[in-house]
Amino acid sequence: MTQPSTKKQLLGMLEDLARQMDIRIRYEKTTARGGLCKHNDKYQIIIDRKSNDDFKIDIIAAALKSFDLSDIYIAPKLRDVLEIAQ
Repeated sequence: MTQPSTKKQLLGMLEDLARQMDIRIRYEKTTARGGLCKHNDKYQIIIDRKSNDDFKIDIIAAALKSFDLSDIYIAPKLRDVLEIAQ
């Protein structure tokens, strides 16, 4: 997906975007694939903490892509990742 040195940066950018949107990311021990959920009227993204960075990037990007991001500045590099997220 991305170069190893930029994966951590990209993951950090996605985590920052989620915080800006008031979406909590929880890295937990789970056997589930992970993804977006809503609990007590708050959105959360839950990801298995043992997942690799590519997987974390994919899960967070796919979750954030489901929201209206038109009023938020997103760096072009990050916007590219969100556009291809599934």
